[in-house]
Amino acid sequence: MSRSTIFRSLLFLVLAGGSWVFAGFPLPGKKAGKTAPDAEPAPAIANAPAAPPLFGEGLPVAIEQTPEGLANISAQSCNACHFQAHEDWSGSAHAKAWANDTFQEALARAGHSTACSQCHLPLTNQHARLAAGYIDGDLARPNLQTNDIWDATLMSEGVTCAACHVRDGMIIGTRPIQGAPHPIAVSDELGTSAACATCHQMTWEGADQPFYDTYREWEGSAYAKAGVRCQDCHMPPRAGMATASRFAASPGHDFTAEIARAVSVLVKLDTPELQRGQAFPVEIRVQNTGAGHHFPTGSPFKPYTVIAEIVDSNGKLMAKPFTHLLARAVEDVSPWKTLSDNRIPAGGEVTLSHSFTVDHRKKPGAGLLRIRIGRELKNHPAPVIQEIRIPVH
Repeated sequence: MSRSTIFRSLLFLVLAGGSWVFAGFPLPGKKAGKTAPDAEPAPAIANAPAAPPLFGEGLPVAIEQTPEGLANISAQSCNACHFQAHEDWSGSAHAKAWANDTFQEALARAGHSTACSQCHLPLTNQHARLAAGYIDGDLARPNLQTNDIWDATLMSEGVTCAACHVRDGMIIGTRPIQGAPHPIAVSDELGTSAACATCHQMTWEGADQPFYDTYREWEGSAYAKAGVRCQDCHMPPRAGMATASRFAASPGHDFTAEIARAVSVLVKLDTPELQRGQAFPVEIRVQNTGAGHHFPTGSPFKPYTVIAEIVDSNGKLMAKPFTHLLARAVEDVSPWKTLSDNRIPAGGEVTLSHSFTVDHRKKPGAGLLRIRIGRELKNHPAPVIQEIRIPVH
């Protein structure tokens, strides 16, 4: 591989929001490759059995055996030693996957289908009732039966630790560890994008395209071709307490999804100042420079809005805001046929134009052209992505 090719690959990773892991550098005060004469050699890394396929039989997964050394398979048990990962996870969308109001509203629209709940509650133990089949093959009409191993505690945890890390009485990891207080099995799948596909790729029977298509969007992007995994952006390693006794860089479990990291917002103005009573044209380019999939991706029930607005020094609107919806619109009933789709694919962009007119009765002074992008909810407005100071005369 040529130097220029290597440079372009590294530059791509930086621009794509990839994470750097520097390994093999000696710690200060120590010589690489040597051990102090009075130091005990590090224990040999233990061998560990290979883990079974994480979701080989689909979802939900039944956990009927608690690994030796654990009191239970609740995330609370993991918190005893893996408290950094637990703290990250507890504030994540995974932890709130079941309790989330937006999901519950979408679930009602889908007829409370287990096709939806099996990803938000990926363990059999989390379901009070399970589908024994579907009436006339309609996923929105499950034939539900009582589940004898339902666990209300696990249900409250959404996509809990055990969903990815417990199988057959073992803890699933990506490498063997010496001295762990519980049996470990090593999974080659867990650290790959394929592990995410089980829930982030879903086809509704009879639909014209997948209901969730995130994995396939990534698979067709430059990110997949460059070997940038889902985990590289959404679980970047950070230094912290990997366990109660070990400080190390380990994958973040808050499943980062920052809009400001996903897009670039470029603004073109004809003039740096705004004259009241006159048209003030604005051109906005929204580029998908950091998401390895469409922007937005996932549920068609969660559109993003691009909002451009001019506000005064107190944050009050000086003119009617401009809005543009980024969404895949679908029919109101299953199989959710696609009506339109103007989302931005990985590496793509959209150009928006609008002219603001501030009434001459508004007070002159300092103003801001503000661009917000995201879900525009009543009590949670879309976040500000770009601001440009505009004097108002």
